[in-house]
Amino acid sequence: MLKMIRCDKFIEEGYIRPAIEFHKGLNTIMGSDTGSNSIGKSTFLMILDFVFGGEDYIKISADVQEEVRVHTIEFIFHFEGDKKSYYFARSTGDYSVVNVCDNEFNPQKSISIEKYKAFLAKKYGLNLPGLTFRSAVSRFFRVYGRDTRDEKNPLRNYSGEGDKSQIEELLKLFNKYAAVEERTKLFNAAKDEETAFRLARKYQYVTSVPNKTTYNENVKRIVELQDEASELANSSSRGLLDMDSIQVQRLSEIKHQLSNFKRQRTRLIAQKKRSESDRDFTKHKFQKDYADLLQFFPEVKVERLEEIENFHRQLTNILKKEFKENTDSIQAMIDLASSEIKELEIQINDISNIPNVSQAILDKYAQVQRELQHLKEANENYEKVDELKEKKKMLNDALNALVVEVISVLQQEINEIMRELNDYIYDGRKTAPIITIKDASHYDFYTPKDTGTGSQYKGLVVFDLAALKMTSLPVLVHDSVLLKQIEDEALEKILELYDESPKQVFIALDKGRSYTQRSQTILDQTKVLQLYPGGGELFGRSWNETR
Repeated sequence: MLKMIRCDKFIEEGYIRPAIEFHKGLNTIMGSDTGSNSIGKSTFLMILDFVFGGEDYIKISADVQEEVRVHTIEFIFHFEGDKKSYYFARSTGDYSVVNVCDNEFNPQKSISIEKYKAFLAKKYGLNLPGLTFRSAVSRFFRVYGRDTRDEKNPLRNYSGEGDKSQIEELLKLFNKYAAVEERTKLFNAAKDEETAFRLARKYQYVTSVPNKTTYNENVKRIVELQDEASELANSSSRGLLDMDSIQVQRLSEIKHQLSNFKRQRTRLIAQKKRSESDRDFTKHKFQKDYADLLQFFPEVKVERLEEIENFHRQLTNILKKEFKENTDSIQAMIDLASSEIKELEIQINDISNIPNVSQAILDKYAQVQRELQHLKEANENYEKVDELKEKKKMLNDALNALVVEVISVLQQEINEIMRELNDYIYDGRKTAPIITIKDASHYDFYTPKDTGTGSQYKGLVVFDLAALKMTSLPVLVHDSVLLKQIEDEALEKILELYDESPKQVFIALDKGRSYTQRSQTILDQTKVLQLYPGGGELFGRSWNETR
């Protein structure tokens, strides 16, 4: 249980408040007898939520964060059967971590808030199937400013949470969820599948038709295309009927590729022949004997002629090499084209041995098959919407039936405990609140024949006391906004029930002297923190006062 909280920003009359210590049963944060507001009662309850792993103290109490700035809450837990106490500190600065401290609150290490909550879940025995620590306790921190004060929806943890989620969390808290978990997963999977498929249709990621009219038009067009495909097959000795649409389409594509490769090979062969023809001029043999030339032109310089001829010889060698490389390259491409042609002819043979099918007929047949496939797929996807919808409904019906079956006994047990508690509070004179779970997605909570505000809040308190008694829930937190609506005699009995609990209950209340004598005694005995205006506020001052 929570043993102590302290913070150097908790001020009374200008001095730091001593550590605030807690005990089993009722722990009361008392306000003034005049009912002064803005002194920190609800804020302190929000700090308790912060200690139990919540974040609303940061997010909701904006005025506190602005006025007090960053501060650290130090606290101690001690658990029954455990020989040691656990010292922690959590800052409003980086509240994503919790510091594990020694007994002087010197930080030893930091752990994530998730790891800290897992620690509390284990120590409190709340590590139940599907249940998280915060989901369990947060619903029962009913503090001004939080969404958990809805007297008609006692299971609601946050605004907008649907009944289905609330019922699931109830089953988890009462350790009844394992029986419906698998069926819930199946339903959620079917729901997600239907949603995903609808979105895929909406954004045209899958082919589909928008309505039944288009579906029926497609049916007629499919019949026409099937007739056209049969006629094309008949004109090709019916060989096309032996192939499916994918084979036909692939065959058409392969034949186009084959035609392209053959044209490329023909051009390459012609290019090679031209290259070989151009190479013939390099076969000229140069003259090495200049005797005849010297007879007529004795003044000719033979050395100069030798240089020129040598240059020509070198140039010829270069050109020969280039022609050879070019011819080799062309031949390599011819070989590659021939190889591709051979492979494509093998593929054609593998797909079909149909002889004498013209490319025009094959292309038309492939076009018909593609349109057929498209229309059939569109209609099948339209039908699939109904199939997924029916599957989701079937699984939802099965889930509802199982939930009702599982919850019927639990519902009786909860209502019986609430009746016993209510009878204690009113000596059996008034009707008790009841919870009615209709199916997996709907529940009602009300007090029969009594719709008054005080009765509604009393019902919420009675439900919480039943949950505290029946589950591993370790703590209740009730703000004065709930309790002040309840009549004095009933509040006295509720305070007794709070105080008799072997767990911990934290409440905020003011005007203590206005209640019954027995209530005053309980409040005095269980008071752990007294707040008052004029220096006795939680942080030593009130923000709404000018100064």
